[in-house]
Amino acid sequence: MKVAIIGFGNIGKYLANWVVNEPSFELSYVVARREIDKDSFDFKNQPVSIRKEITADLINDVDIIIECATKDVVSQLLKYEELDREGLKFIAISTGGLYQNKAVLNNLKNCEVILPVGAIAGLDAIKAVNDEISSINLKTTKHPKSLEGAPFFETSNIDLSSIKTVQTIWEGKVSEAVSLFPKNINVGASIYFASKCEDLTIQIVADPYTTSNMHEITCEGDFGKIYTRTENQPSPSNPKTSFLAVKSVVSILRNMNASIKIN
Repeated sequence: MKVAIIGFGNIGKYLANWVVNEPSFELSYVVARREIDKDSFDFKNQPVSIRKEITADLINDVDIIIECATKDVVSQLLKYEELDREGLKFIAISTGGLYQNKAVLNNLKNCEVILPVGAIAGLDAIKAVNDEISSINLKTTKHPKSLEGAPFFETSNIDLSSIKTVQTIWEGKVSEAVSLFPKNINVGASIYFASKCEDLTIQIVADPYTTSNMHEITCEGDFGKIYTRTENQPSPSNPKTSFLAVKSVVSILRNMNASIKIN
């Protein structure tokens, strides 16, 4: 299967390395706005085309598109009518971009849009009971350094470098979180798609002593109560990303050729 990877940061490089070492897949395209030195990355002699922009011919030429860039790139991809093609699989890591384009998603008829479980556990159970949910909440705890650069802080008086104790940074709805913390709260958008709950509430906590990215989900309804707590080690090369989020994409790719599938 021919693969295009959109975004060639730490996640994109990890996934590219995995794809070029798997016989079932062929890395056909990498899209990145920064220059890529082919000699600095071992593409295993695969005929990889390096592009700076997404194009219709690229979309038509592949079986799998993996987005690991930004929510704005997701929005850009969804504008291409070529995306809605039978047999095409679109794996989106920036699920906040999917949330902000819900109307477009609802009009897709052929393309299979796949959301990695990312940095959390329990989405399968939440999806199974999403017609019985009365309340659902996400509490995300990260080191202040992992929150740096979020648009929220452009207008906030909070100084992340001065935080010395555990502090709640923000609370609100998922619709606000995907805009204010786009690189930190894709998990919130993923929970929305599993739960279909517009009332999903999110709490973001900064803990200067934590060494992990922690996500706690509390989901209640007539079915009972689901509570999950996932403590992820940050990706070695990017503290804003949980390593589990990267591995969950690998799991999707492995599952495509597996004879036994766990959904």
